[in-house]
Amino acid sequence: MQELYNKLKQYWIEDAIKIEESDRQYIALKKLWDNIENKEVYLSLIIANSIICYQLSWKWENYWEEFSDYFIKFPIFNKEIWGLLSALWKFIKTSKNNKRFIDTKIKRLKKLEPFLGTFFWKEDYFYKNMLELRDKLAKTMKQKNDAKTIVFAVKMFSYWARNIFDLIYFPEEISIPIDSRITKLFEKYKWEYTDISKFYFELSKTLNIPELHLDALVWVNYDELI
Repeated sequence: MQELYNKLKQYWIEDAIKIEESDRQYIALKKLWDNIENKEVYLSLIIANSIICYQLSWKWENYWEEFSDYFIKFPIFNKEIWGLLSALWKFIKTSKNNKRFIDTKIKRLKKLEPFLGTFFWKEDYFYKNMLELRDKLAKTMKQKNDAKTIVFAVKMFSYWARNIFDLIYFPEEISIPIDSRITKLFEKYKWEYTDISKFYFELSKTLNIPELHLDALVWVNYDELI
């Protein structure tokens, strides 16, 4: 871990924030907010879309840009939960970047529906209580609270809650989403570590940067680090 720490120690949390807000995904959804300006619709859509954002047919950036462009052109007039989910079903059925496991993803959206009923109108509360958001999502989806899609949903929601509310840093307790990049870096730098979660937890504590913000630093420096 020490070697990876040495390569990242020049960064501060503010550097991670700048990287996050220059991300194509962030820019795409900032554009969507500028056109919707309804926080209930906007943030509920982001939570729901995050839950089905896996096994994509192309890069995540392309998918979120497609998502943003679609809902700018076809705004949701029915502000009820069922209307939001129906609109999202129609989107993924025609998506060029999310073609795999469509039936499974629609089932995941149906499973999410009860949670969205408690989330609607309480977006600011869940932004201030991201750990509760994570745990409620995990319970609803019957997944572990460190599951990739659960953590990713919290991350994406909180990214774009910044467009509406003040910036709040990610809690230290929320783990980094474990994907192929994160795993490859662990294999390269793990030294005596056998637990990938413990490795990134301790790296995060040493750098004094929460894991979800650390993810941005790893992403932008990945080629050099690997």
